[in-house]
Amino acid sequence: MGTPLQSPPDYRNEIHTAEDVIDVETYGGGFDLTRRATAPKLRVGRDRWFNLLWLIPIGFALLIAGVAVGKGLHNMPAVQSFIQRHPGTDRSGVAPGLPAWIGWTHFFNLFMMMFIIRTGIQILCDHPRLYFSRNATPGKDEWLRVGPPVPDDELWTANADTVALPPQLGLPGFRHSIGLARWWHLGVDVLWLVDGAVFYVLLFATGQWRHIVPTSWDVFPNAASVAIQYLSLDWPTDNGWVAYNGLQLLSYFTTVFIAAPAALITGLGMSPALSQRVHWLSKRLSIQHARSLHFVVLVYFLFFILVHVTMVLTTSALRNLNHMFASRDDNSWVGFWIFAAAMVVTAIAWVWATPFTIRHPRVIQRVGYALVGPFQRMLEQLDPKPGAFTEKDISPHHWRNGRLPETVEYKELEANDFKDW
Repeated sequence: MGTPLQSPPDYRNEIHTAEDVIDVETYGGGFDLTRRATAPKLRVGRDRWFNLLWLIPIGFALLIAGVAVGKGLHNMPAVQSFIQRHPGTDRSGVAPGLPAWIGWTHFFNLFMMMFIIRTGIQILCDHPRLYFSRNATPGKDEWLRVGPPVPDDELWTANADTVALPPQLGLPGFRHSIGLARWWHLGVDVLWLVDGAVFYVLLFATGQWRHIVPTSWDVFPNAASVAIQYLSLDWPTDNGWVAYNGLQLLSYFTTVFIAAPAALITGLGMSPALSQRVHWLSKRLSIQHARSLHFVVLVYFLFFILVHVTMVLTTSALRNLNHMFASRDDNSWVGFWIFAAAMVVTAIAWVWATPFTIRHPRVIQRVGYALVGPFQRMLEQLDPKPGAFTEKDISPHHWRNGRLPETVEYKELEANDFKDW
């Protein structure tokens, strides 16, 4: 008699689902969590890279030099005459006052920008390189990177190239979490656009657009005058309740009507569906071009936020906070306490987001899909026309997304050129 057949082992007891929680240590097959993002480096020339953190001391030195130049200019009679002719603010045609809806939309904007920026940085770290070429060839086409150089390894994968961020910087904050980061990013983007649309409608319906839209070419000499006054440390007397000075006017106009739409346009430019359907445009403005421009918009927003917050807190802070958070023009503490409460809510949301995402990833996915789903389904209907792309559009560098088996059996087969397969 032959050997009786044995029933196959029952592995069902070893199977477990992890749909509602993430184990960061084993996520994605157990990534090396020590491979972290580096300081951003800008390509200079062919093979040299400039660490952008050097811009901090360089910027500080330039600021000191700018103050010296500003003081020198401010003491010149011709410049003093120029400042008298163009004091910095044009109050004609602007009704004083800032309604409460500006404060509310301003808070929602800053609250959502916190999530958008954190997840945007997280998404960048999943492919920590930017290109001004559609080919995305490492070491050749990249102009900025936030990770180590690509090693000279033919089997280097796109997954292996990902880098990690500290949990409270990126969102979700652990390596190769681009899926959850995108649900956060795109879902909050929809809410941010709704907030922006409400702001646009009310801005033009109430006439408040006059507060941030230049209506005269005098805005440029006024802006130059204000810049000289700031650099000379003889700051102008401003009252944003009535009218913004020329420099504020240009910066707010740029942020609201140029940078915000540019964020939307470059974001859509990264959509594979749109890129393939509108191929006549994507051949000139590829997904990689859109990624780079989207990052440039992010840098603008970060710079604007830094300067904006600094100026608010160093020029009549109580009055400025009352304008934006309490809709009143005085030096009381009402606006400050509302601002403080808003910052507490934002800080709690900042700290809460990462652990909540790890414990409830399906909730993030479902809420994100509820917000983004209608647009996603619409874009999925867009198919490229036959012949839209040719062999010339194929990138010379192939980024692999998978890893080869690492078992002993596979390595033995590979060593013998798979002759024993």
